[in-house]
Amino acid sequence: KTFPQVTLNPNSPKQLVVLLYEVLGLPVIEKTKTKQPATGADVIDKLVNHAKDLMQKELMNALNEYSKAQKILSTFIPPFEEGVVKEDGHKYLHGSLNLGGTVSGRLSSSDPNLQNIPSGSTYGKLIKKCFKAPPGWLFVGADFNSLEDYISALTTNDPNKLKVYLEGYDGHCLRAFSYFPDRLPGIVDTVESINSIKVKFPEVRQDSKAPTFALTYQGMWMTLVKNCGFTEEVAKQIERNYHELYKVSDAWVQAKLDEAAQKGFVEVAFGLRVRTPLLSRSIRGSSYTPYETEAEGRTAGNALGQSYGQLTNRALREFMKKVRVSPYRNLIKPVAMIHDAIYLMIADRLDVVTWVNKELVKAMQWQELPEIQHDTVKIGAGLEIFYPTWANAIEIPNDAKSEEIYRLCREAVSEKAQAA
Repeated sequence: KTFPQVTLNPNSPKQLVVLLYEVLGLPVIEKTKTKQPATGADVIDKLVNHAKDLMQKELMNALNEYSKAQKILSTFIPPFEEGVVKEDGHKYLHGSLNLGGTVSGRLSSSDPNLQNIPSGSTYGKLIKKCFKAPPGWLFVGADFNSLEDYISALTTNDPNKLKVYLEGYDGHCLRAFSYFPDRLPGIVDTVESINSIKVKFPEVRQDSKAPTFALTYQGMWMTLVKNCGFTEEVAKQIERNYHELYKVSDAWVQAKLDEAAQKGFVEVAFGLRVRTPLLSRSIRGSSYTPYETEAEGRTAGNALGQSYGQLTNRALREFMKKVRVSPYRNLIKPVAMIHDAIYLMIADRLDVVTWVNKELVKAMQWQELPEIQHDTVKIGAGLEIFYPTWANAIEIPNDAKSEEIYRLCREAVSEKAQAA
């Protein structure tokens, strides 16, 4: 079949449908609400894994990069241009953090969305370079350490999740060993051997990440075929091995959903109830189960872990109560919360940084909910100073003394000056 020569408009869904599915013959992995083949950025990102040859892959990557650039231009730049210029001559963004903005209880953001930063994309660092503190201030942030992984291990008591923290396994290596044993010659079931995958077989470790994300959030083998381009045989093997590795946590989630089908809700962090009216009206796990019921089950299952993002809200509230009765009450200003991270603007003073590092991390180490208490596995966090912009992070160790913080900052600034 031949096609007339045309100039492609990458912003035209109709033209992309012809290019992707008729000219290139790629599989239709998602459809729009009107049942047409989807052509959005997320779909193109997945279709890269279905490219039949190098030329197709290069074309898909080019479309992907174009889509990311368009998103930056349309989503981020307009709010930046509309920022409020204040007395210090700097421009500020003022968004809204919305209570009840998500099913899981985490905050959402709007007008503009202050949580919608492309930290892992091609343009993440460029966007972050747009943010810096005004003279006399520092922009800092504290992230929980892999919060959802810790929460899942603590709430489910799955031994294969806890062993990452108790025995020192690298989680990605452990999963790679479970999914792809035939690709890891010489690797045996010991901590040292499995952790060596990171150096010996980095590509296999990398290949384990996308399947883990999909299966953690209630995906199935079909999801792996669609998102990752695996064959049906390989996708089913990964799904089977994932559920064998984490059979204890699987059983815990299913028990919660069974209970939700009886009660009409699932109880998540801090007693929040996520309503599940459809679960009680359907037989789950059947080929006849309505899509809407399956979707409700996935939402409820995901909320079991994501709801502990409320720990971020709790930590900032505790921290700010201390700030308001401290000598630093006018020198520390909350900026934003993004799921499991807290951002502040603080005075550029060594005593302030030292105090914030101690008190903010302490607030984020709180672990008093009965279901997440553990003698050994402890929730943690770490502070970073973003200097000269958000794109440049200086990691500050927990409980660091003022002298150590000063030395780390001096070294970071010196290294950046030498690199320039």
